[in-house]
Order: sequence, then structure tokens, then C-alpha cells
Amino acid sequence: MTLPYTDSKDIDTLLGRAATLIEKKLFDEALVTLQHGLSLDPDNPKTWERIAACNLEMGKPKMAIEALNNLLRIQPNSYSGWADKGLLHLLMNETSEGIGALKESLRLNPRRARDWELLATVLISEERWDEALDALEKTLDMNPNSAVTWYNLAIVYLFFEELNLAVQAAEVAFSIDPSLRELAEDWIDMVDEDDTEDEDDTALYDFAAS
Repeated sequence: MTLPYTDSKDIDTLLGRAATLIEKKLFDEALVTLQHGLSLDPDNPKTWERIAACNLEMGKPKMAIEALNNLLRIQPNSYSGWADKGLLHLLMNETSEGIGALKESLRLNPRRARDWELLATVLISEERWDEALDALEKTLDMNPNSAVTWYNLAIVYLFFEELNLAVQAAEVAFSIDPSLRELAEDWIDMVDEDDTEDEDDTALYDFAAS
């Protein structure tokens, strides 16, 4: 039962106690403390945030998602909450839900390169190439030195049969992280150079410099 009056100091004390227990990896005790906090104030977002963290540490991702759902009910504009929810869904192979949550996070805060990169990777795995290209371009706009993003861009260009652009993007990736060259051994040498000579050699440079 929710009490008619809530002393914020009581909640803060409980949250502090729970934080200490979490640091000590006493997650069961932390959850008991946090549940006490919910009895005082069921709509405290910090309480739900810590409940999600506890359940995740305890290997209970579904319970963590339920806690995040409550957090987002209270704070629907929490881009970090949506991002965490998206990641958990993806870890549980709930791809559609994960993509939806990541997109909502990025709608609220589009200046998160790591989330764009994650979204692009998932979209590639789902063969949603146009959406993946858009996500990769947004990632590179914020983080032009991401080797993984350049390599993924090469894969997308390869699908679109933009062979010259695919090779150029791959070469940029290799210049940043030479170890990625091993991933391209199965395809990059098979690209017919004659097919790429007639394409615009400046196109990728223009994109990278934008």
C-alpha cells in the first residue's frame, strides 16, 4: 500500500543503502531494500533503475526489462532507458523489440554514435539495407574514425553492388584497424577492378569529408 505521505529523505536513504549493497554484489538484499522503497514511492525512477540493474546482474533480463518498462512509464523521454531496454531485448534475441527501443532512444537523442552503430549492425543482420545505410551514415557523421562502421558500410555497398565504394570504405576501415582486413579476404580480392574503374572515385571521399 502506498503511504499518503512520502519523505524524500527516506527514499534517498534507501537508495543509498541499495547502492552500497549493489557495490558489494549483495543483489538479493539490495532488491529487498528497493522493494521497500517502492512501498513508499512506486513511481520513483531511480528505484526502478536500480531494480533493473540488480536483475541484470542476477541474470534475470526479463525482470530487468519489466523494471525498465516501469521506468519508461514514469519517464517516457528517458533515452538511456530506451537504449538499455533495446540492448536487453537484443541480448534475448528479441530483435524487433530491440530495434524499436533503439529507434525510440535515438529519436529522443540522435547524437549517440554507439547506439547508431549498434542499430546499424542489427539492421544488417536483418538485411534491412536501406535503413542500415542511413544508420551508418549517421554514425560516421559523429564518429568518422570508427573502423567497424566503415567496414559495415563496405558490406552494405557490396550488397548494393557499389563495388568501388565498397572497396574504398573497406580500405578506410583497414587504415584505422588493419586486423579487419582478415574479415574481407573472402570478398575484396574477388571484386573485379575493371568494374570499379568507371565509377566516381571521389564519391566516398566526399561522403567522408561531409
